Amino acid sequence: MDLSIIIFCYNEHGTIAHVAAEARQLAIAMGGSSEVIAVDDGSDDGTAEILAAEPDIRYIRHAQNQGIGMALRTGYAAARCEYICAVPGDGQFDVRELMQVQAFGFDAFYALYRPQADYGPYRALLTRVNRFFNKHLLGLDMKDVNWIKVYRRDQLDYVKPELQSSIVESEICSKLQKAGIRPIELPSAYHSRTSGVAKGGNWKTLRKAIMEMWTLYTVTERFARSIKIKNDSSGQPLAWIKEK
Repeated sequence: MDLSIIIFCYNEHGTIAHVAAEARQLAIAMGGSSEVIAVDDGSDDGTAEILAAEPDIRYIRHAQNQGIGMALRTGYAAARCEYICAVPGDGQFDVRELMQVQAFGFDAFYALYRPQADYGPYRALLTRVNRFFNKHLLGLDMKDVNWIKVYRRDQLDYVKPELQSSIVESEICSKLQKAGIRPIELPSAYHSRTSGVAKGGNWKTLRKAIMEMWTLYTVTERFARSIKIKNDSSGQPLAWIKEK
């Protein structure tokens, strides 16, 4: 199974070398043409110097911090393998968990979820609001849209991500589900930070996501209208055809 492992990071000086080493080991274990891509979203704490010196890693650097969404999109666009996964550079995900992922077809994708997450009251509230929006406005039925996913290259090409904020993952997963492509959900451990500061719940990230909420709804609804899903006799997706 050829896998592109994307490490996205911003100011993760204390953890990035460890995450990069684990990702390299995983790529070797996966075999074939598996690769590691590091997307540095404008770090200014020494992360850039560490990544630039890492062997066997394709290093991409944003000149300025653009946020999680754009780091993900940069990594997805650069990936060359049939299967693609993005992991954070903060060390809170053990990349060795990806060894349980098996090759899959166009009608599915992997979505790892955190049964427990050690969030404070503020971050927990944001998570509940996000889940409510995803489920009731997008029709997105997933345990944890904001954790680790493994997609196929042709799936990402099919949905054509448009958003620039962290909710680009909600866009991707919503479009896939609207096309009848379902998640294979697996539990995943969520490790405490050993270094650095969490960025996912800060005001800059949150503000950008809020500004794109309506856009998220409109682009996913437009996508749903643009496709027809043909079902076989068992009710499973048989083909995905764009309307002209």
